[in-house]
Amino acid sequence: MTQHNGSQSTQKNINSLVEVAQNAQNKRMSNNVEMPAVSDDQQALHMEEHAVADIYKARKERHERILRESVPLFIRNKDRILADKKMARCHIDGIRFGLAYSGEWKMPEAFLGGLFCLWENPRFQAECPECHGTAYCTGGGGSPFSGRKSIAMTCGSCGHRFGVPSTKVDMNAISFGNALVSAIRNCNAGLGDMEDESLPIEDVVHMLELEEFNADG
Repeated sequence: MTQHNGSQSTQKNINSLVEVAQNAQNKRMSNNVEMPAVSDDQQALHMEEHAVADIYKARKERHERILRESVPLFIRNKDRILADKKMARCHIDGIRFGLAYSGEWKMPEAFLGGLFCLWENPRFQAECPECHGTAYCTGGGGSPFSGRKSIAMTCGSCGHRFGVPSTKVDMNAISFGNALVSAIRNCNAGLGDMEDESLPIEDVVHMLELEEFNADG
């Protein structure tokens, strides 16, 4: 008896839904109005998603530029940075590496303090063609087929930015990319967690520049 009543109730609900749908259709036909394919709220959502994606893209490109431009500043202020935990834990997401035909790799974020460990490795150094000082790796890319690579370098002395096809320890593109990923992770050790309090790279650069400016004055 209960089962029979349940079936009747279900059928009644179905009939109600059909009736609602039919009434809505009749209303649209009588008013000669059609429901839009996309609602205003859906359009707003899509616009917001695109805007957020554009913001993150612009931020990533800015961080990459700041990193490459600021290598000499960081080298000059190594001790200052390592003495300040918030500075040392500054997140560096501007190191980019990619391969032709397969796209950009998802690189781990580095700590600013960890970059000094990374840059001590000869694999991630090169001689600057301008001043013959030491330049440091800030990213790179290459081909998975030929093995050729181009490594982005910035001189720690004069700030000259250039690309080199090889480093002191020659490796193909894939091996170099894997070595870079591994080195970043290893160099972050001992500096804390990514969730720990830190300063953004924009603040770190401005603070260091202000300190140098005031010291010169």
